[in-house]
Amino acid sequence: MTTNYAFTVQDYVIFVATVLCSFLIGICFALWERKKNHNSPEEYFLAGRKSRLLPVTLSFIVTFQSSILMLGFPAEVYLYGAVYVYFLLPIVIALTFSAFIIVPVFYPLKLTTVYEYLNLRYGNNVLRYVTMTVGIVYNIFYMSTVTYGTCVALEVVMGLPYWLTIVIYTTVTTVYTSIGGIKAVIWTDVLQFVIMTTGILAVTVKAIIEVGGISQVQKYSESRMNFNQFGFDPRIRYTFWNLGITSVPIWLYISYMQPAMQRVYSTPDVKTARNMYLISIPVYVLMCLGTMIEGVVIFAYYSSKGCDIYNGGIINNINQLVPYTVLELFEDIPGLPGLFIAALSSAAFSTLSSCLSSLSAIVYEDIIKVRNPNISAQVVTNISRIVTILFGLLALAVTFLISNLPGSVVSLFSSFVGCMEGPTCAIFILSAFSRRVTTKGVLFGAMCGMSISLWLNLGNIFSDVPAYTPLLPAGPTNYCSITPNFTSLSTVSPHGYSTTTSLPHDETSTSVVHATFSISGLQEFYRISFMYYSFIGLTVSAVVGFLASLCCEAPRHVETRCLFEFRKHVLGRRSDKKSEVITAKVNEEEALM
Repeated sequence: MTTNYAFTVQDYVIFVATVLCSFLIGICFALWERKKNHNSPEEYFLAGRKSRLLPVTLSFIVTFQSSILMLGFPAEVYLYGAVYVYFLLPIVIALTFSAFIIVPVFYPLKLTTVYEYLNLRYGNNVLRYVTMTVGIVYNIFYMSTVTYGTCVALEVVMGLPYWLTIVIYTTVTTVYTSIGGIKAVIWTDVLQFVIMTTGILAVTVKAIIEVGGISQVQKYSESRMNFNQFGFDPRIRYTFWNLGITSVPIWLYISYMQPAMQRVYSTPDVKTARNMYLISIPVYVLMCLGTMIEGVVIFAYYSSKGCDIYNGGIINNINQLVPYTVLELFEDIPGLPGLFIAALSSAAFSTLSSCLSSLSAIVYEDIIKVRNPNISAQVVTNISRIVTILFGLLALAVTFLISNLPGSVVSLFSSFVGCMEGPTCAIFILSAFSRRVTTKGVLFGAMCGMSISLWLNLGNIFSDVPAYTPLLPAGPTNYCSITPNFTSLSTVSPHGYSTTTSLPHDETSTSVVHATFSISGLQEFYRISFMYYSFIGLTVSAVVGFLASLCCEAPRHVETRCLFEFRKHVLGRRSDKKSEVITAKVNEEEALM
């Protein structure tokens, strides 16, 4: 069972048009800004704090919906079932928290980067530089991982060597981001949102038609409808608890990243910033749900053909699932494979451009401006463009580095950056919710949380812990032309982890595999699902950070604007609205008199 589809002229036209449109938008905004003489850092990094609600919301959504969403979500559902749908719950929780807790505290401060908050809160730059370093490392390697994953998929679909597409993607994104600034990023994101959603819908609808309708999809994908996963065993890869509850820090970390905060600060007022989060919730959920449904439909499609292409050995890497399916589904419709590549490219462009823009803002505001506060606006803009190019080159180099690393090392790295999410969230949460915490206490807590999460990762990778992840029954392989074999299953999950697990393709048991040798208590601890790492990091960092702060001298001065107060940020805001309504009525009555 193979596909011999070759890219047509129509496919290449759609792909090239996507790249050119993104590039031209950057050029247009650069010329427009020069014509309007908008060369200030506020214009370049924050669009003059005048961004409209709809484009900035769509930009926020696609910034964190990279190719990992396009390839990773369907693959996870294909292998581990629709239990993955519980991963939507923390999206709602985290973004609602951001709208009503984070935005009211951060927006009135009128900052440029999220890390300035820590300087204002504590009066020093210790935590500012710690979190800034973590954020820079996370953004660089996240960009590189996304780029590499996309380019490997393109190699499968288009036959282009991945090194060539890595150079093309990084160069195009770096150029239009450095020239056009945040406005170019936002408006290209709008275009890319439309292309991404179109690509997801095209694959899903076509697969449903090929299977024979929704009822047939339900029939062939019955084994993937494993929603009843409420066990408390922390060693199970996916359950309701580690997907729906303890994953909140994974999504909350998004709001404490510079790309998200840059969009908050680019809006004209608190109301718009809050609405950006509230509107993004249903759209975010629908996009993620669409890719999950795509995974179920693809499993049903191959089950109906009697060949599970992964367990049947047709593909040897689960990340090839969606690209291979696209080639097979649309082999008789020239142009649609090109549409999928355009969607995949858009996902990569959105992540790359947003990260590059945010890194440039960080270097200016948190490094250059701290050392030279009187630097001119024009010089800042020029330096920022150069910095964007330098980070683009660095991302290019790291992407090639990742491409030459073995799977286990990539897994080690990905788990490492995953350990940053929980502790970083703890730093900001403690800073906003507790007047008593100190710099030393919070820093000590964050180091403890990060160390424990990293220790769990290292223990899992290097202690020879057997893979006890329960698998769902594999699909039929009767009509596959390749005999099932053993494969290293390398899956990139939606929050950046890459997990490598050697498993037999013919594994059909849904229960935990019983070992034939003894496992120590420490090794059992290392078998905790990686979905708990961020939560463990957050909990340890918050508890230890607060207790350590109590052991330190109480801070003499606290910037109250940096603290969250329910009366001020929630009740006070409602009272203000009520006062505005009363005032308007009084003015109306006076006008009538």
